Amino acid sequence: MLDANETNTEMNMLIAEKSFTGMITRAEEIIENYPDKYLGYWWKARANTLMGDSNAALHWFMEAMKRAETDHEESKISSSMANVYNIRKDWENSLNYTEIALELNPANVVAITARSIALTAKGKKREAHQLLDSNTRLYKEEYQKACVVAVKKNKEKMLMHLVNAIKENPHTRITVMYDPDFALYRNDPQFRMLLKV
Repeated sequence: MLDANETNTEMNMLIAEKSFTGMITRAEEIIENYPDKYLGYWWKARANTLMGDSNAALHWFMEAMKRAETDHEESKISSSMANVYNIRKDWENSLNYTEIALELNPANVVAITARSIALTAKGKKREAHQLLDSNTRLYKEEYQKACVVAVKKNKEKMLMHLVNAIKENPHTRITVMYDPDFALYRNDPQFRMLLKV
């Protein structure tokens, strides 16, 4: 039986090692063994996102979407696609997919931060901040808190939450370099020192 938590732990360990091809190999094994489950396709898309291949990432996220069985799964995939569109600076598609994600699961923090990035880029900063501020009760994990304050351009708080996030999950040191929530800080010396880039 496919254990999502076990798979996530395994994949996050591969991310920590920057073994993106290892992630693809493992994802393909999952797809072969569980072709009707979304998870293998989602992780293959995630690996392609980290490798900078947004076309392949979107293809595999769509394959994952075809196999989603719940609103929660569809919401997760939609917000992942929105992140890819944010990386591509395709704000309209990001807004479309975050709208879908939040209709399916209003508590999807990834969708909330992705939507706020796209709104800000479209000149709707006030709406973006209202969205972030109206959902503060949802931000439980340190990484989520770091994402939110990064998007709100509060560097000091972002660094503080990131320190804690990396302690909780070492793979965060890698994912943060590819997460559009932190795009503004990629060349910041303190940010890079924290990640030891």
